[in-house]
Amino acid sequence: MPETTPAKTEAQVRGELIAPPVRRHAWINIAGPLCAIFLGIAGAAMYLKPIGTLRWLQQTRLAWSGVELNEISLDDGLMTYYITGGYWDQDPVVMVHGLGPNAALVWRGVIKPVSDAHYKVVAPNLFGFAGSDHPQINYTIAYEAGALAQLIAKLKLEHVNLIGSDLGADVALYYAVDHPDKVERLILVSGGMFGKAGAERLRKGMLPTTPGAINDYIAQSFFDLPPMPDFMNQRMLAALADDMPAQTDMLNSVPADEAHIRSKIGQIFNTLTIILYGAKNPYFSAREADSLHAALPGSATVVFKTSGPFPQLEHPDDFADSVIFIVKQSEGGN
Repeated sequence: MPETTPAKTEAQVRGELIAPPVRRHAWINIAGPLCAIFLGIAGAAMYLKPIGTLRWLQQTRLAWSGVELNEISLDDGLMTYYITGGYWDQDPVVMVHGLGPNAALVWRGVIKPVSDAHYKVVAPNLFGFAGSDHPQINYTIAYEAGALAQLIAKLKLEHVNLIGSDLGADVALYYAVDHPDKVERLILVSGGMFGKAGAERLRKGMLPTTPGAINDYIAQSFFDLPPMPDFMNQRMLAALADDMPAQTDMLNSVPADEAHIRSKIGQIFNTLTIILYGAKNPYFSAREADSLHAALPGSATVVFKTSGPFPQLEHPDDFADSVIFIVKQSEGGN
């Protein structure tokens, strides 16, 4: 005899009427259009404001990790800066960026790890860069060092550990020789005392003037982008135009402002100074590092053998470990 299907109970019938079964894979019908909308918005944002969108994505990741983006009023306008939480008495680590579309985001991979080692980290966008004001002024290294001094004073930071990258290393040096009592440790990353010839190498390599060069420029800065079509390279180049005057002025000021640093270099004789660079950096070689080391008696060098211009982006974990080790040292290596 054929098997008979048991009759449904009254409770089963009522349950089906109240909550009819959902079709299998119905979530795909919802998720698919949502993903398409999200990708469309992201694509439009990338097309309209490519550099701004990339910066926003990186800022959002930092915000998720507890790093805040603040702003402060200085003499020539508002300066934005990233800052970590922590107790008021934590030793401050101030990170000064140099050239490039990242501005302070060049430190994005190391801010949180250094903060987790119980340091208060401050990473400003210098005037003329990213979200800080772009006043009509000559953006010399001396000017940026003066603005940095205002920031440190307004935040009431004492005895800072100062880190500068490429031209930001000159800004850090300029501040240090003018305020030797304020700087505990000085870390110069891929730069410092470039000279006129070194400044010209930076100008040619890190200030692209053609859509073809922008792709290499962005790749060096580690936004982790695939190769872009020419029209996107052109839009990125246009988006970087706002920051170009500051970068150009700083490069132009290298001879005069480095002469000032050289004249007062003895002021930081007792400051623990480390010169850190990548062995594959085309703009700051071992020869430049040795020359800087000779100009700074008592300094030491650290080489990242597989890194290029931005070891803090290429090897952020190792870089952060190195920074933490250095700032924990006292004079005499204790």
